[in-house]
Amino acid sequence: ELPPYACAYCGIHDPACVVKDNKDGKWFCNARSKTPGSHIVMHLVRARHREVTLHKDSPLGETILECYNCGNRNVFMLGFVPAQGDSVVVLLCRECLHLSKLRDMNWDLDKWQPLIDDRSFLPWLVKYPAEKDVNRSRQVTTDQLNKLEMLWKQDPNAGLEDLMKPGNTDEPQPALLRYDDGYHFQNILGPLIKLEAENDRKMKEEQSRSGITVRWDFGLNKKRVAFFVMHQSSEGEIKILVGDELRLKNSALKWECVGNVKGFTSDEEVALELRGKSASRAPVDASIGFSVDVVWKATSFDRMQVAMRTFSVDETSVSGYLYHRILGHDVSQQVISAASIPDEFSVPGLPELNHSQIVAVKAVLESPLSLIQGPPGTGKTVTSASIVYHLSKQSRSAKVLVCAPSN
Repeated sequence: ELPPYACAYCGIHDPACVVKDNKDGKWFCNARSKTPGSHIVMHLVRARHREVTLHKDSPLGETILECYNCGNRNVFMLGFVPAQGDSVVVLLCRECLHLSKLRDMNWDLDKWQPLIDDRSFLPWLVKYPAEKDVNRSRQVTTDQLNKLEMLWKQDPNAGLEDLMKPGNTDEPQPALLRYDDGYHFQNILGPLIKLEAENDRKMKEEQSRSGITVRWDFGLNKKRVAFFVMHQSSEGEIKILVGDELRLKNSALKWECVGNVKGFTSDEEVALELRGKSASRAPVDASIGFSVDVVWKATSFDRMQVAMRTFSVDETSVSGYLYHRILGHDVSQQVISAASIPDEFSVPGLPELNHSQIVAVKAVLESPLSLIQGPPGTGKTVTSASIVYHLSKQSRSAKVLVCAPSN
């Protein structure tokens, strides 16, 4: 029987080769087997987690990886610099590299290197498993890992053997690099969007909370506002955004009302502005015994499906260049010759862009279609905001449409 710290994918359990995902408590190794990245990095990216702990019997002991200066634990932003004659290293995040006070520490910040390279942790930090251990381990494919990650969202204790159970073997067609036409594109992507919508709905439903304590007040617009804290559960963090629709109810009082999140207080309270007739009948004399449900809406996913249907029947819905690029056809790369490239890419009021972010902004300004990707916490939102800023500066009459399923 494998120890509890065995890799949840392949079963490798050398303490020097495994790390624990602090969010879900699962252990993963630094091996690749049949995957494009190490198992721990593959999991962190798919689960959107970012904090890890080394095993207590590893060469570095039980250590939570975090920035020496600010305590940032996002491993995708962490790196190291040598100190004290290369015999000691200091972990620092990208954001702290620009701090002047660190320049006075006699550390060569120009030698900073990320802890993750080529989708694996550096071997001095988390060792690569021995070849004999890899050969003895479960040989899992990327497709199996993706299915297992989806299954974990329903059953955190599921294993690879559960993938063969009835209901877990039906899979839509995989996404392709090239499509024949718009119809082919829709037939492949449509079922995938449907799956994504179902997963999003389940995640929203899992955020329901009971035993909520409420305090009451009025907003500046004289509408009733309920304030309450939604504590994190064992299933994971709460992901509530401004604008989300919640249902607040008290079964004992036979009252419920729907409202929208207007913001959050400094005490991490959710400010829910109630609406409808039930808002005027809010049980303001009661403060305990409430529950909260997240109201799921399919609007974003419905719009995706409508857009794909339009794309499949109307080739003129986008330019010819974009049509063929989206389908993966071989077309000559276009460059916007009239693009105005700024001298300074960082935007007032936003964090200073690093080199890779500047490259991304410049590429977008020069090309009709760009794809930017990066692990959690690497600044995709800041980069996007900078792009919108520079696009709007291209022409005073220019209008920029920003579309996103979330913030």
